[in-house]
Amino acid sequence: MKYLLTMMFTMVFSSYAIADHHALALEARIATVDFSITSIDLGSDLSVITAETDTVEYGKSYVSYHLTYNRDGNSGSYTVQARGFADESATVSAFGAGIWTRDGHLVVMTGTAMVSDGSLNLDKITLDPLKRTLTADIYALN
Repeated sequence: MKYLLTMMFTMVFSSYAIADHHALALEARIATVDFSITSIDLGSDLSVITAETDTVEYGKSYVSYHLTYNRDGNSGSYTVQARGFADESATVSAFGAGIWTRDGHLVVMTGTAMVSDGSLNLDKITLDPLKRTLTADIYALN
């Protein structure tokens, strides 16, 4: 019995040590960005959501999300294209992909995006079709 308890404690505490070693600390690349949804084009196989905003970092910015559906219709994958226009000579582009799930009426998207300046981001996007808003939390991966 003593041997069994020792083995159980060893396994439990060693899993904490391993998990702590692999912890991922994320730092926000920019402040949370709020977009206004400009269109939602619903389809049976693909839906397209477009939005725009103004940011200090990227200027006038536009995004287009292409969502495909899993069998259940409440989740799937997506791709994204984005452009930011700080001025007439400074344009930034990005592309990415990820997964989405439905949380009530909200759509939550999590994925990665590569920006033309060489940065790689982890994006957590919350889409609220009732308010016509899209909120982006963008974390630096490099």
